[in-house]
Amino acid sequence: MKMLQILFLLFILLSSTNALVQDFCVANLKGPDGPAGYPCKTEAKVTVDDFVFSGLAKAGNTSNIIKAAVTPAFVAQFPGVNGLGLSLARLDLAPGGVIPLHTHPGASEVLVVLHGSITAGFIS
Repeated sequence: MKMLQILFLLFILLSSTNALVQDFCVANLKGPDGPAGYPCKTEAKVTVDDFVFSGLAKAGNTSNIIKAAVTPAFVAQFPGVNGLGLSLARLDLAPGGVIPLHTHPGASEVLVVLHGSITAGFIS
């Protein structure tokens, strides 16, 4: 009986795992956005441009009241990140710049400073 239970569990794990694994799910931005992201484009409509985003290379305009600019690389700009639970953004801060208090529910944030220094706080 124990061997039958193990085989059944193994069958469930293997069959469900293969059904859920995808190499990629490029966003079909014309479909509805849900908790798991957008529906996938058909493979025939996927192009190399879906996996390339060069917008982070250009500095943002920081001549505003908060002396900051955010350049997003979310699924709308970078359809290849759909469903990965990943968002990217470039943040440019001029001296004295600030980012207003904000949240990222259920998400992580990584800050990489290329030049200068920042003071960041995290509220739990």
